[in-house]
Amino acid sequence: MSCSFQVTPAQICGVFREIRRRRPLIHMLPNTVSASLCADGLSALGARPLMAVSPQEMAEITQQADGSVINLGQPDDSKLEAASMVMAEAYKLAKPLVLDPVGCGASYFRLRAVQRLLAMPWHGIVKGNRSEIYSIQQNRVTREGVDAIAKHEVSDKVACGRVYLVTGEEDAILWEGRSLRLPRDRGGRTEKDNRYNIVGTGCLLGALVGACYSVLLPALLETDDLSANPGSENVASAGNKERVTAALAASLGMAYSLEQAALAPSYGMAKYFLLDGLDALTGREFEDWLAQRALME
Repeated sequence: MSCSFQVTPAQICGVFREIRRRRPLIHMLPNTVSASLCADGLSALGARPLMAVSPQEMAEITQQADGSVINLGQPDDSKLEAASMVMAEAYKLAKPLVLDPVGCGASYFRLRAVQRLLAMPWHGIVKGNRSEIYSIQQNRVTREGVDAIAKHEVSDKVACGRVYLVTGEEDAILWEGRSLRLPRDRGGRTEKDNRYNIVGTGCLLGALVGACYSVLLPALLETDDLSANPGSENVASAGNKERVTAALAASLGMAYSLEQAALAPSYGMAKYFLLDGLDALTGREFEDWLAQRALME
C-alpha cells in the first residue's frame, strides 16, 4: 500500500454528508440494464439523478450537471458519440467525470471504442473491474463479458490527471505510480459471503464515484491557483487527492451497503437493504464501521 496522504473515517463520512447537503445533479449516460438501480442509489445518497442519452443535448446537460458518469454498457454509435461529447465538454469546463468501461474486453468493438475515448484529453476517474482495467492497459480482448473471472495483473502506471478504481475481491485505487488496496475481508464479510449477485451493483458503484467526486472537485477549483484557469493542466495533478478520496469513499460506501444487503432474507429484499445502506452513509454506524478499518497507512 502506498499513499502520500491520509483520509480519516470522519472525512469519508463528510463526503456523504456533503452530498446530502449540496444535492448535486449527477448526469449519467446510463446502461438500461442498471439505470433504475443507479437512479435509486443516487437518490438514496441525496444526489439528484439525470439520465440523458441524446447526443443533441449532451453539451447543455454536461454544462448544468455537477458531475457526469459515462457507463459504456450496451454501446452503439449514438452512445459513443454522446460519450465523446460529454468528455470534451467536461474537460473544457473542468467538471467531475467518471468513465465506466463496462465489458470493454468482451469484443474488439467495445475495446476500440474505449481506447478512443481514453485517448481524448480529459481528467477524472475510470471505474472498472480487474478484467476491464487489464483489457484497457494491455489493449487485449479477454472474452469475459462484464465479469472479472481470471486474476489479471494491473499496473499502477496511470496517466496524469486520472485515477483508476479497480474492483474485485479487493478493490484497488491506482494513480501515477501509486496504489491503495482495500481487501474486502478486513473487519467484515468478504464479497463471497454475499449470497445475492445483485445485477447492476458495478454500475451503481460508478454512480457513487460520480456523486462523491462532484462534491470534492469544486472545493479544489475555488482555490486561488486554479480559479482563474480551471481548465488548465494544473487541474490534472492538483486534483489527485480529490479523485482518490472520491474513489475511496465510494468503494467503502458500497462495501458497507453490500454487507447490509447480505443480511436480507431474499433477493428482492437485498435491493432494499442495499439502498437503505446507501441512505445510512451519513450515520454513526457507518463511521464506526469505518473506524474498524485502516483506511490509509
